[in-house]
Amino acid sequence: MPPEMHPSSLASLISAAVAPVALITASAILLSGFSGKHANIATQMRALTAEYRNSETTDARRQSIRRQLRLFHRRVSAIWAATVFLSFALLSFLVTVLALVFVQRETHISTIGAASIVVGLVFILCAVVLELYETGLARLTVAGELVDVFPAEE
Repeated sequence: MPPEMHPSSLASLISAAVAPVALITASAILLSGFSGKHANIATQMRALTAEYRNSETTDARRQSIRRQLRLFHRRVSAIWAATVFLSFALLSFLVTVLALVFVQRETHISTIGAASIVVGLVFILCAVVLELYETGLARLTVAGELVDVFPAEE
């Protein structure tokens, strides 16, 4: 039968679990944003491919659509990779919380908890870098769409 947990130990455990739980919440919010962005890009890609396949679309417009679709493909790839990193970050933070729960039983698990939170933070860093990359691609996509609307001044 497990020994009774002292109230101060319980308070320490709860305090230690707050940071990874906050990171789990923040990661889940980011993941939701990534999912929404992925869905939006997919919708835009479908509309552009339909326009591309329309027999009335001019060759010049088809070239513009091809450039945009290449950028959209890169954006989707970046969002996918960011989602993967964020998912691994969530798993790492969950392991951290589990390790904190079991730290009362075995001391070596606290090392696992510390390592998993560092790994989770690295995964979040990767996800944020990919999100910034995708944002840059989004800017290029918009610029590509507007190149014939706002031609460079001579």
